[in-house]
Amino acid sequence: MQCGGEATSDDRRPLVGTGDGSNLYNYIDHDRVWGVNIEPPESAKVALKPWDERHSMDRYMESGVDDQMIVTIPFTCPVRIQSILLFAGRSDMAVRRCAAFVNRPHGIDFDEALSVLDGRLGPATSGRAQADFALLENAAQVTSYPVSASRFAHTNSVSLLLSDSLAGTTSRMYYIGFVGKALDPRADTTKTHDVPAATSATHSVDGVSQSYSTASTPSGLWYS
Repeated sequence: MQCGGEATSDDRRPLVGTGDGSNLYNYIDHDRVWGVNIEPPESAKVALKPWDERHSMDRYMESGVDDQMIVTIPFTCPVRIQSILLFAGRSDMAVRRCAAFVNRPHGIDFDEALSVLDGRLGPATSGRAQADFALLENAAQVTSYPVSASRFAHTNSVSLLLSDSLAGTTSRMYYIGFVGKALDPRADTTKTHDVPAATSATHSVDGVSQSYSTASTPSGLWYS
């Protein structure tokens, strides 16, 4: 993929595997996750669930005054992200677009984010989004969306702009996760966020990517 240029046909290929990546749930700093236009505000954290709860619809993140919401997710150590895992449900409130901004520790506001969503992507230093893609519509399971290895090579935090539900007034997201590698495991402070191996193993994450390996790329104008 080209950094700083428009998305190419190579950028649009669906993910066919997660390689040696693993679920990064244990490296999320859950206590410091926060959001904008999320109601109630504390629900910004509830979509970042353990792997075995990924399809649970009892808890979800929901927007407030319109269908746009931003969630900023810090990590406990630098990580290399290979793909973003999302489950938006199948209702009219399902998010249909996601844009990701890397290493914005203070988050990003709507005016700033929307002003740079013109189809071009770039590295974190460019001010542009590092990923911008349409979600697979009516997905019944978690879907894995690949991102640029170079743009997400050294990630301390990710801000996700989620939007474009059919309802137009409200958006929901049931699950957010990441596949990748921790760059400095010694900096891991996830002792209080430990999850059983059965819920966080690489094999489980690979199972999701394989189940969508033959699916066509989601239709729309936005791709990572």
